[in-house]
Amino acid sequence: MKKLSSREVEIIKHTACGLTAKEIARIMGLERRTIEAYMTNIRKKLGAKNAAHAIYIALKISVINPFK
Repeated sequence: MKKLSSREVEIIKHTACGLTAKEIARIMGLERRTIEAYMTNIRKKLGAKNAAHAIYIALKISVINPFK
């Protein structure tokens, strides 16, 4: 399992909060397709099957903290 970049961590946090790729893109000043590409890389790095699984893994390995 590879380490996530700070930008990838930010994106997975937004995803965990229920934001769509379009909403995350608007917040971060990026294109929706760029966010989708980041999510693909995040899933690959974490070995996740989908976004929900990526969030689960990120929580499990303490990449993101639900109480911050």
